[in-house]
Amino acid sequence: MIYGYIRTSTDKQNNENQHYEIEQFAATNNLTINKWIEETISSKKDLEERKLGKLLKKIKQDDIIIASELSRLGRYYKLCPFFIIV
Repeated sequence: MIYGYIRTSTDKQNNENQHYEIEQFAATNNLTINKWIEETISSKKDLEERKLGKLLKKIKQDDIIIASELSRLGRYYKLCPFFIIV
């Protein structure tokens, strides 16, 4: 399963750029995003409070998470070797 992960910190931020970057990366690399995970939450929140935390608990060995920037993952990018940063 390939996940596209989009996070904004506030409701005032637009996630269209992140979505576009992930779609472009997927198309260039012949990948299909099977599921999108989108949330509006501060990266300072505990992982358990974030959709990203729930996703990390359920992913399997060959699953991939694609994010547009490392900063979108917050402090937790080191936990997972299967992130692709566009």
